[in-house]
Amino acid sequence: MGDLESMAGNLHIYAGVAVWECGDRLTKAEEIMRIHAKRMIQYNHDNGLRNILPLLQLALKLMGSAEDAFMTFCGISEDDFFQQEWHRKGGKTSKLIGHTTRLYLAIMRGDMALAERIYEMGKMYHKGGILFIGSIMRAFLGGLVAFATARYHGDNEKEMIRVAEESISTIKIWAKHSYWNFANKLFLLEAEYWFLNGNEKLARRKFGDSIAAAAKHRFKNEEGLAAQRAAIFHLQYSRKQEASSYLKHAKDCYERWGATGLVEQIDAAMSEILEGRD
Repeated sequence: MGDLESMAGNLHIYAGVAVWECGDRLTKAEEIMRIHAKRMIQYNHDNGLRNILPLLQLALKLMGSAEDAFMTFCGISEDDFFQQEWHRKGGKTSKLIGHTTRLYLAIMRGDMALAERIYEMGKMYHKGGILFIGSIMRAFLGGLVAFATARYHGDNEKEMIRVAEESISTIKIWAKHSYWNFANKLFLLEAEYWFLNGNEKLARRKFGDSIAAAAKHRFKNEEGLAAQRAAIFHLQYSRKQEASSYLKHAKDCYERWGATGLVEQIDAAMSEILEGRD
């Protein structure tokens, strides 16, 4: 049967890259993850199943599906699964994956208040250990959350600025080693930095750089995210026409990605802008 532990480890790395990173069609990633979830059950590989189900669930939610992958494969709801997971001894990798998928979904949906709560809850799962794809994503996603939170000048503003600046420093190093994979992430964080500090010219330029780099490197998901964040930037300065244009760009990216759930959300946001609501 071979080395099941290595197979399961490689499987969740593939799934994380497929959903979080490379921007391939979600339907393709969902189909492959579903096949391998069945194989984990056949092999009685509980950890392998626990590692892949949060990513399959994320893909389904992004696609706008009402299916609960946890109910399909485990017979329990997503909430019940995570309640069990948080109280289970060990399983750090599955906890990290589960936390990062929820953080990612909140950010892609533009719910930064929820993203901040999830980020704080997940700190215990990201201390030490190997540099896993979820840890890489948390450095990027955590920076986005920190910049958005710092703009509201709450009690934790200084801590959020520290987290945000640390995120930029980390991804700047990674971009030196893999420009293709990290340039668009770095530019987006730099855009948020200048947005926070009130430099409209540099923020506008960096949002454009992030969108262009993601498009060039075929990361449809992160191209859409950068366009969505650019729309929020322009709305802050009451530039509704430009915000609408960036939302249309984000919608196009999400349609090509297969993220129907996000497309519907963008449509709702565009309707609010056209109706003149904030």
